[in-house]
Amino acid sequence: MYNRYIRSDSGAYTRVPMDDAPPPQEPPRHHAPPPPPPPPQGAPERGFFNDLLEKLHLGDLDAGDLLLLFLLFYLSRQKADEELLIAIGLLLIL
Repeated sequence: MYNRYIRSDSGAYTRVPMDDAPPPQEPPRHHAPPPPPPPPQGAPERGFFNDLLEKLHLGDLDAGDLLLLFLLFYLSRQKADEELLIAIGLLLIL
């Protein structure tokens, strides 16, 4: 960017007139858009877990639901407070 205001020897600034150039225009594109990228391949260990979840009919659960299920199971094995287990169970419903 060009400084339009130039300081003179007396300390005053004077505006230097300058023609504003129009923004550069992009040339029209005539080529087709690139093909969409292929779907990403998951890691092999993810395939194992996905197959396991499908066999247990839990394929529609996300990671948060699975963590809540694990926490619910762990706390029930540790004889945790029943109110806490009910609260975590209600979180699964949401």
